[in-house]
Amino acid sequence: MIRRPTLHRLIAVAIAVAVPAAVFTASGDVAIEFMVLGAVLGFAYWYWGPTGTLF
Repeated sequence: MIRRPTLHRLIAVAIAVAVPAAVFTASGDVAIEFMVLGAVLGFAYWYWGPTGTLF
């Protein structure tokens, strides 16, 4: 059984990879800003998690 922290990390990595992959599928080209966007979204999910921000 995969524990929650491991599953949480896998989802964060999947989000980070999915953004550039979707852009590449749509346009056939990936610019650096979309890789950065994917990394930022993946990191944000890893940091704040499914509960959202605590602002």
